[in-house]
Amino acid sequence: MGLLDTIFGKKRNEEWVKQAQLQDWNDIVYTRKEMDMDDPVQRREYIGSCLQQMEEAARELDELEFEYNDVTSHLRDIDEINALPPQQRNEINECAKRILESQDQQEKFARRKSKMTDEEFEHMQRLESQAQDGAKKLAEAESYQKKIKNDLKRLDGEHEAYLFRDEELEKTIDNGKKLIITIACALGFFIIVFLILQFSLKLNVAYGYMISVLLAGISVTLIYVNITNAMLEQKTVRKSMARLVMLQNTVKIRYVNNTNLLDYLCIKFRVNNSKELYDLYSRYLKEVKEREEFEDAQKNLDVNQRDLVFMLRHFRVRYPEVWIHQAEALINHNEEVEIRHSLNQQRASLRKQMEYNKDVVAGNAKREIEDLAEQYPEYAQEIIDMVSRYEEQYPGM
Repeated sequence: MGLLDTIFGKKRNEEWVKQAQLQDWNDIVYTRKEMDMDDPVQRREYIGSCLQQMEEAARELDELEFEYNDVTSHLRDIDEINALPPQQRNEINECAKRILESQDQQEKFARRKSKMTDEEFEHMQRLESQAQDGAKKLAEAESYQKKIKNDLKRLDGEHEAYLFRDEELEKTIDNGKKLIITIACALGFFIIVFLILQFSLKLNVAYGYMISVLLAGISVTLIYVNITNAMLEQKTVRKSMARLVMLQNTVKIRYVNNTNLLDYLCIKFRVNNSKELYDLYSRYLKEVKEREEFEDAQKNLDVNQRDLVFMLRHFRVRYPEVWIHQAEALINHNEEVEIRHSLNQQRASLRKQMEYNKDVVAGNAKREIEDLAEQYPEYAQEIIDMVSRYEEQYPGM
């Protein structure tokens, strides 16, 4: 039996859910089926909820009526503007065109590709008077740096050549000394041989002595001259090397100083080379011009907006400030139609909400309380008292 009750109970719940899903949630429905009106607590709570709904609906209705009147005033403003004489309307249209032009300039400024950051702009603004000279100095320093590097490379090449020549001369001197020693040894050897031939074999070797000494003397003389020339040239080469080293040191000092100048200028202007500085300065000048145009556009926009508000207020437009944000609608009929259509949709939606809340205030909730008093006359006085207290608390209900 319990199982059957459970099954039938589930079926009844499912039917109730289906009915609830079919019900329009926008309908105002009051039901007392589950309420025990003889219970004073439930009765007061139920009546109180009906009165609270009426109060909330009345408050909502006041807000909706204010909004409805506001939307209606906007529509009347459109009619007022369209009803203006041609000359006055042309003045308004011209003012609206100037507003749109200023806004277009501002949008172009915001979309520009060469936009500088505020930090870059302020940095260049501080160094504006030095930027051109700085770029020139940086370019000259870069050009000078290339020349110094070329000079250092050339000096390094010459130094290497002098070192190579010094080594060659050193070898020539060493080889010459070794040849002289060799010739001396050879001469000594031949003299010993000639002495042996002279004393042992009784040969006449006078010519041998003479030829040997003559050849040795000529050879040694030639070698000595070559060694002397090599030593003189080596002395000259070494002096040249010394002067070259001094010149290298001078050029290196210039290189270090010029490198430090380059680093300083790059740090000062926050660039890597003169090309970047020229580009940055060019962008800065363009940015200055664009910002001036933007400021002029902003000033013109403010002036034209004030003029438009003044004219519309003079022509009895209730909300003139609105038109500075929809100036295009003053000169573009399609835009005006869109705004009018949107306002009409808003007003229709507000009317629907107002009707709904009127039904709550003067319709369903009120009738529910009256019906409750009729069905339960024994509680009528209690209901009247609750309504009276509620009306005293919320006199606008």
